[in-house]
Amino acid sequence: MSADAAKTAAGFKDPVFLSALILVGAALIYLFAVQPAQMSIEKSRRELAGLSDQQRVMERDLKDSPRVKGMLAEIDAARKPYVDVLLTPLLESFAMRAKSLLDPIAADVGLAIVDYSEQPVRALPLPNPPPVQLHVRRPIRIVCRGSYAEIASFILRVEKLMPHVALQSFQIKAQRDPEVQSAEMVFEWPAKGETPQLAGGAKK
Repeated sequence: MSADAAKTAAGFKDPVFLSALILVGAALIYLFAVQPAQMSIEKSRRELAGLSDQQRVMERDLKDSPRVKGMLAEIDAARKPYVDVLLTPLLESFAMRAKSLLDPIAADVGLAIVDYSEQPVRALPLPNPPPVQLHVRRPIRIVCRGSYAEIASFILRVEKLMPHVALQSFQIKAQRDPEVQSAEMVFEWPAKGETPQLAGGAKK
């Protein structure tokens, strides 16, 4: 046996050397095996706790969903009468939509409407901060011809059938034939605003 081998063998028999070797081995095992395992277990424990919290929230929301659905149904029912009367474009024209709604009434009373045209939109006062969806009053100008009785009957029927529509202005021009008068009127419909910038100035 060589001198170096003899020294090494003697070192393994030395209690101090053996203790140091065991400590180093234990430290390496802790650093590369035990500690990563503990960190992984702790991470899994946190993730499990988070998932448990999410599950509790979801279970609570599921139990509360019938009440929330009922509230949403009540809100939709309350909104529907207002949403249904909003003037919406027909073929990208508000005047065309008004024509489709008013022509049957005019025909029923014998009134001849010769022209529909859109007027500049009138913005409504807004709260601060303004809401996401704005609403405006959309004026529609109508030029028609008929007798006094037909014109009056037309206006009265519009007010009765469409209480959400307001008569903004009315002008009648007397003609030689009392049965064929010329009238100009502007009705205002509630409508959705185009952009939030309507607060500073209405866009047509």
